[in-house]
Amino acid sequence: MIHQWNGVPTQPEQSGWHWVEDASGLRPLLWRGDDWPDAMDRHEWEDGVVVCAPEDMQDAAYFGPVAMPAAVARRFASTRLAPVPTQPPLPWQVWRGLG
Repeated sequence: MIHQWNGVPTQPEQSGWHWVEDASGLRPLLWRGDDWPDAMDRHEWEDGVVVCAPEDMQDAAYFGPVAMPAAVARRFASTRLAPVPTQPPLPWQVWRGLG
């Protein structure tokens, strides 16, 4: 079902890919939900390096989530949704009191 929508996907709490059509055409966009590792980047759309707020997508047509095979969905969850690993401080950082 195609309709104009408010820029928020179905199940906004979950990160995932969704089909959206706007002036740039029909394309998959990544929604950053509540499970996105970086809290400051949640509830935004990502298209490569471009990030859009839901308000920016209000005039677009929403087609629903992208159907992904289970293996692809698991890989997405393990790579894009995984917290950024923290590395131990480098010796110079410890010496300077930064680590």
